Amino acid sequence: MKECPFGEKCYRKNPIHFGEFSHAHLDAIYEKGNGGGDYDIPDKYSSELIHTQLKLLEKVLPKPAAAKAKESSAAVPEAPRNAPTSRATASASSSSSSSNGIASTSSAAARDTSNLAKKQKLAERNIRDYIPVVVEKGGMAKKLERAAPYNMFLTAITDSKPTHQEPLSVTLQEILDESLGEIESSVQINFMVDIGWLLGHYYFAGILDKPLLVLYGDESPELLGIGKFKPQVTAIGVKMPTPFATSHTKMMLLGYADGSMRVVISTANLYEDDWHNRTQGLWISPLLPAMSEDADTAAGESLTGFRQDLMLYLVEYKISQLQPWIARIRKSDFSAINVFFVGSVPGGHREGSVRGHPWGHARLGSLLAKHAAPIEDRIPVVCQSSSIGSLGANVQAWIQQDFVNSLRKDSSPGGKLRQMPSFKMIYPSFNNVSGSHDGMIGGGCLPYGKNTNDRQPWLKGHLQQWKSSDRHRSRAMPHIKSYTRYNLADQSVNWFVLTSANLSKAAWGSFNKNASLQPCLRIANYEAGVLFLPRFVTGEETFPLGNNRDGVPAFPLPYDVPLTPYLPDDKPFLMDYLQG
Repeated sequence: MKECPFGEKCYRKNPIHFGEFSHAHLDAIYEKGNGGGDYDIPDKYSSELIHTQLKLLEKVLPKPAAAKAKESSAAVPEAPRNAPTSRATASASSSSSSSNGIASTSSAAARDTSNLAKKQKLAERNIRDYIPVVVEKGGMAKKLERAAPYNMFLTAITDSKPTHQEPLSVTLQEILDESLGEIESSVQINFMVDIGWLLGHYYFAGILDKPLLVLYGDESPELLGIGKFKPQVTAIGVKMPTPFATSHTKMMLLGYADGSMRVVISTANLYEDDWHNRTQGLWISPLLPAMSEDADTAAGESLTGFRQDLMLYLVEYKISQLQPWIARIRKSDFSAINVFFVGSVPGGHREGSVRGHPWGHARLGSLLAKHAAPIEDRIPVVCQSSSIGSLGANVQAWIQQDFVNSLRKDSSPGGKLRQMPSFKMIYPSFNNVSGSHDGMIGGGCLPYGKNTNDRQPWLKGHLQQWKSSDRHRSRAMPHIKSYTRYNLADQSVNWFVLTSANLSKAAWGSFNKNASLQPCLRIANYEAGVLFLPRFVTGEETFPLGNNRDGVPAFPLPYDVPLTPYLPDDKPFLMDYLQG
């Protein structure tokens, strides 16, 4: 068995990983213990994490005494060792014969039925060992249909039971559910990818043997050379032009056996913690059918130009393995999509004559200026993200001069002197995190540091706490990123953006300050999001807020309104609190 490349720093908590990789430090503790949770864990390790990993070892590599006890009792079967091998593993033949090779039809059928029932129970037990929130298969298509016209979900929260049944909660297994289509191949573009955890989900979805292309941003030793062990998987690290730039997009492309496809834009990394007790957002596209070979090249585009914008975005990666998918997108009918694609790609970008600004906050501004209904200046720009970049010495430096200046735009005729709307930023306070489902560890998805915070003390006056009682997620720290303007007075939402982009110059871009040059927006990261504009989604000027309006469902904001400002004693959660 191969040694885990992370060694003592391994944070994995899934049985499949422990069936494929050995861990010398865990093996040493495991051998000395007598099982049943009685282990002597050295002080230098996190007792809770090591204990969880040892319990997984008990399932994957039971000691002889424990194995005999299991054989002689009706104990829960152990989790599958090296489960992701092939689809056939999950549906092995259950037929049997008598010792002389002849068995009656009735007895063989009875044995087949009995074996099938046992295997179904085994699969159910194993999936619940691996995935904390399991929803009955086969219902996702109807759930997505009922989520129209927004198709926006939040991830189910392990420790918040009401979210397990909430109509607008979703799990990764549901996204892979066969009711949405029989997946023949897929693309996962993400920053952090735990490939063992991801393949575990593919295994339980019955698609482990299907081609999978993974584009990842964060270094991951497990992805290097994965094709030698899993030939159906192609993993490519996205090369960035500058050292501190990030391939931060979270996107899925799902191809179905009938030629159709689907696009998913997400805020969640592909590893266990992000789908556990963290609030994440996802937009799931309608089914996008394949068009006939002789279809006009302009046919099948959405009114929002989503297909063209998505193709232009994917081309920016300059990765040959994406070419078949770009060709597939070009030949798919995207006309049912009612949102705009808003992306960021590394480099310097100038306004064009056809699309306006192509990327970043300037692209969002171009779309709002063209399509957003007029908005009163007093309506604030509300931002919410899981990290905050270096924003400058004061609110004018970048927030007002660049970012809010783009997000305040609408289709009002020019000539009127406009005021700068106020800026509000939702970010968890120290108390929000300490009272979360995971306590202080819940802040592990909030990498905002003391050094940056100390340079921008002005920000505290704009901060709002994380509250999501209506969605049962006040204690589930937000890794979601969203931007909006809404009017509490008339209970309306003017527009909403769900994206991977945190509030930072790297994600959204910063204009050069050289007056002699045509304005150039410099962006460091890859990011992807969707813009919901009422005129394209519901045909009205605004979305309802809070309650349905004339048959139009209320827009599903991820947090409570009105917002809760920081109190004088409140302080933003900083990553430094977890480091000593």
